[in-house]
Amino acid sequence: MPLLSTKSPSNLGNALPSWEPERDGLPHSDSLAQTLLVPIPTTAIMFSPMKEDVSIPAQPIGLRSNLLRGAAKLMLGSLLCVALPHALLAQGKDKVSHYNSRTERVVTETGTIESNGLDGLSIKIDEDTTHKVDANAIMRIVWGDVPSSFRDAATYWKRADFTSALIQFRLAASDSDARTPVRAVARMRAIECLMKLGATDSARFEEAADEAGRYITDHPNDHDLPRATQIKARALWLTGNAKDAATTYNSIFEKGKAKAAGYPSLLCLESGLQAAWAALDAADTGLARNYFTATQTAIEASLADASPADAASLTSWAANASVGEGFCLLKSGDSRGARSFFERKQSNATLAASGVFAATLGLGEALLASGDAAEAQIHLARVSALDPSGRDRTARALLGLAKCYQAFGDPKSDTQASILLAKIKGAYGDTPAAIQAAKVK
Repeated sequence: MPLLSTKSPSNLGNALPSWEPERDGLPHSDSLAQTLLVPIPTTAIMFSPMKEDVSIPAQPIGLRSNLLRGAAKLMLGSLLCVALPHALLAQGKDKVSHYNSRTERVVTETGTIESNGLDGLSIKIDEDTTHKVDANAIMRIVWGDVPSSFRDAATYWKRADFTSALIQFRLAASDSDARTPVRAVARMRAIECLMKLGATDSARFEEAADEAGRYITDHPNDHDLPRATQIKARALWLTGNAKDAATTYNSIFEKGKAKAAGYPSLLCLESGLQAAWAALDAADTGLARNYFTATQTAIEASLADASPADAASLTSWAANASVGEGFCLLKSGDSRGARSFFERKQSNATLAASGVFAATLGLGEALLASGDAAEAQIHLARVSALDPSGRDRTARALLGLAKCYQAFGDPKSDTQASILLAKIKGAYGDTPAAIQAAKVK
């Protein structure tokens, strides 16, 4: 049975913190699914790769939503659902399903994939025919000829045995008999295994950063290069190296500004925003301000031509970027100025919900820094319980709550603080807040 890779169609940029930094903004992704079904994840700020969902999105990557309206969307979705079972029957040969913008139909081609790069995919149909497919139009890949280790790895992934899956993916990635595109996919999956394992064993994040570096060196033009670079940045951040994480994230953002081939716009914008937060974590407020400003400007410029789905993410990110100044003030020690800033943001009726929650988090942290732990607790609790933006912010709010309890100074509060810190370490080990939680006495 062939191995299936699938890609979310939200535009080159719906590739957010593969490693999900923000559910409404930075990383979520699809990934390995059933036994031999291996989807290609997309990114978003905090990462949650690999889910058992092999449905095909109805909107092709990199194409504007006006190409798929009304009945056309319904017909496309139906076509994909019907075609999927047949694709799974392929043996030996690869299958590539891609969207044809001229006919507004999905076309599936069978052959041998010779390359899968930033500039597109090349599939050899027969001895005399090779087709080139735009990277943005690819919706699904069924890998026909892969090493047995790759198949075994997919089985282990389905069982949530990421340690065994890692071993097998690494074997496949180093198999000299495997095709280069297959080795690249296997290396990418190995990185994802390490990120999953890092949630409970932080040492794995350093391995993930190294593995991503190897991928970048071995496959400098592969289709997944932007996402691999983004995951490397996330891994660096989670090892405590926020400075290098910020630089790595920003390198992706700069590729987007230069409109480099194969770099999804949303992924690049998300990376710019993550660069700002990482720089702030590294206590470089000047650099963080620059990143927040540059990213907000780029996001707002992208809104004019964005599809409705992309516009929702972009609006949320712009709102998050707009509150960055308050966090820079707070990081610089100006809790009073930060409090005033966040209170103004909270009262802004036009600010997207994600921005309001960010301001609420900032206000809670500013109050805590000013010594008003009781009032800070109210705002931080609201964020931890109600904010749907992502695991990073939830974990950060929980960390703030733990500090509030510690500030109360009584035994019962100390116990509550310990419970929250343990929760962050146990359930949010894949967030930057876990690093800070480990340092709290």
